Formats: sequence, structure tokens, C-alpha cells
Amino acid sequence: MLDALSRAATAITSELSLPRALQSITDIARELVQARYAALGVPSDDGSLRAFITSGMSPEQMRHMGPEPRGLGLLGAVLVSDAPIRLDDLTKDPRSAGFCGKDHPFMRRFLGVPIISRGARLGNLYLTDPFDDEPFSEDDERLIVLLANHAAVAIENARLSEQLQEIALSRERDRIGMELHDGVIQSVYAVGMKLEILRGQFPMTPEQEEQYKSIIEDLNQIIEDIRLYIRNLRTAREEQATFRQRLDNLARHFHDFARVDVMVDVPSRLRTIGDRQRHSLTQIVREALSNVARHAHATHVLVKVREKENTLVLTVEDNGVGFDPAKLRNPESFGLRNMDQRARQLSGQFSIDSDPEKGGTCITVQIPFRP
Repeated sequence: MLDALSRAATAITSELSLPRALQSITDIARELVQARYAALGVPSDDGSLRAFITSGMSPEQMRHMGPEPRGLGLLGAVLVSDAPIRLDDLTKDPRSAGFCGKDHPFMRRFLGVPIISRGARLGNLYLTDPFDDEPFSEDDERLIVLLANHAAVAIENARLSEQLQEIALSRERDRIGMELHDGVIQSVYAVGMKLEILRGQFPMTPEQEEQYKSIIEDLNQIIEDIRLYIRNLRTAREEQATFRQRLDNLARHFHDFARVDVMVDVPSRLRTIGDRQRHSLTQIVREALSNVARHAHATHVLVKVREKENTLVLTVEDNGVGFDPAKLRNPESFGLRNMDQRARQLSGQFSIDSDPEKGGTCITVQIPFRP
């Protein structure tokens, strides 16, 4: 068992990509105690879960389970506990209300362990149902606690690696910009000056004069293209901050108007999107929040942006009364049709998941980063 833990610690601490490190920790935890299911929840600043990584569930199961957990009930209890929580039968624990919905796999045995580093909570490990159907033992708990200690180091290492990569990328952008400005542009200027000198030394026919002007225009265009590239290097990060800032502004104005809490969740590192994409996505969020204010009777809205392979995924989810998505085909549903049209214009997809009986609505927009 200790040998397996040692190999597991080596595997997770050597992974410097944070998403892969989190997935590796989740998979290894499940394997160590032979559990059917495992998950790792990453807490957000407001005490809910901003990421939920699973192991042991197929993508099909995940789709049928609906929205990701928000860190309430039993999962929330682990979020505020500094000690592990081990239950022989979670169905008998009052904190487990709503833990397993209709489309959720049935779970009984439970083990929750916090991942803490220097007093800061980095995540929580959740494990359910050993394959032998026996309750989790004290040895299982000790093993996952030890793994959680190694996981804290792995997460800190991965975060530090990402920060160093961001610093290195920023410095590299500055270096490339300086090289282009002080090197390439000056060389192109020098070529233009040489052509001017040659022009004065040799008489030109009208046709040659036109060719000369065309060459000078081409050189000037090259200089402008390089300058634009330098500006893009310097503003790529600011453009992403502007997108987040736009969403934050929408959320603030919506809260002031509708008195509904809005949480905006945008990764600090997100691939650059163009002005048209940024504008259309902002308008989609604006229209979605407007619908919430007018129809949903909601108390909470989550606006989330994620990067999935080569696709940007935007979701706007509320806890309101829900509605029939068939209204999307209603000619009078201008707002819904506008959001659908904006997504299509970006070569993307627009979908709605809502049920007036269960309540809640989730609007999802998926667009390629490079249409």
C-alpha cells in the first residue's frame, strides 16, 4: 500500500499542468482505495465549487447528471471541514439531501478529505462506494489523507509552473516586440532609404515610377503589419481582461437592477478572442440576463466561460422557475432567436436546458476560437 502511495505521489508531483494534475489526483485516489467513483472539487472565493473533476463516470453519465455541483449539502460540509468525513451510509446523513438526483448514480459509502496547504484550502477529494461494497476503513482514510498532502504539493507546483509560464510568456512577448521594432522595422526602413537613393541616381520612365511607388507602398504596408502584430502582442492579455470586465459590468448592473446575485467565472488564462466574438458573447449574456430578470424569478445566476479543446464554452445558468425550450421556435421569442443567430454567426452552437417542473435554466453557447 505504501509502495502504491509512493508511486502515486511521484506521478502527481511530476505533472506541471494544473488540469492534468487535478485529473491525475482524482484518478489515483479512486485507484488507491478501489472506489467506484471519485471527484475533486476546487473551491471558489465565495465558498462554492468553481471546478469539479470526476473519475469513474462516463461522459454520457456526466451529461445526464445535469449542472455541476455547487458545493452544497454534504459536499459543502467537506468544504468547511478541516477534518475528513467518512460515512458508512450517506443516505442516512441529513447533510446529503439532494446528493443523488434521479439521473445520478446511486451512492452509499462516502469519504471526503480536504486538500490544505499552509492553511489555504486548495480542494477536496470525494470518494464513494468501494468495489467490495464495504464501508471505507480507517486505513482508507489515512491513505487518502496522505495522498491529499502530496496532492497539495502537486497543486502548488502546477500553479507555480503556470505563473512562471505566464511571466515567461509576457517577457517573451516584450522581447519579440522589441526585436521586431528595433530590428526588423528598422531594416525595412533602411531598404526604403536605399531605394530612395537609387531613385535619385537613375532616371525612371512613367511605368518604372509606378512600379517604384508600388514597392514603397508594399514596404510601408509591411511596416504597418509588423506594428499591428506588436500591438497585438502587448494587448492580448488586456483584451481578455476587457472581456472579463465587460461580464463583470453586466453582472453589477444586473444586480443593481434586478437584485439577483450573479457570479462571473472566467479563467485567468484564456485564449485570445476577436472583437466580434467578444461583442457577440457579451450581447448574448446581456440578453440572457434580461430574460432572467423578466421571466425566471431567480435568486442566483452563474455566468461561466470555459475553454474546451478548440472551443470556447459560455454558460448562463439560473435557479429560476424554468420554461419550455420549445419556445425557441416561437416567432415571438425575439431574444432567444437573437442569441441563437449570434451564435450561428460565430460558427457556433446555441442550446437551452430547462424544465418548468424541475426549475432552472441553462443557456450554453459554444464557438470555435478560430471560426
